[in-house]
Amino acid sequence: LVLCGIARFMWWWKKQEGRAKFITFLDKRSAMSDTTRTLPEDMQYLKAKVSQLAEHTGLPEDEEEGVEIDEVQPKEISDGTAEEEPAVVDEEVAVVTDSTDIAKSAN
Repeated sequence: LVLCGIARFMWWWKKQEGRAKFITFLDKRSAMSDTTRTLPEDMQYLKAKVSQLAEHTGLPEDEEEGVEIDEVQPKEISDGTAEEEPAVVDEEVAVVTDSTDIAKSAN
């Protein structure tokens, strides 16, 4: 059983491009590791950049705690007059879910 496993591994490594797949896996893993390692520094840079842009544009700073949401005024209910724009309906929408539907409709 162990010999079969070793033989299968050698087959995969030599004949099914296992070496290239393994090196690609290691490269992706290394890139992900580097990304997660530098994430705190990247976040600090982005926060500084956003605050710099907010100061430049004159946007008010958001408070972390106790942010109040402005009350939204409700729209008036329409009385059904003809002055309103009618809802747009797309009547020519067709969804084909199976190729056999096309064959049945063609016959």
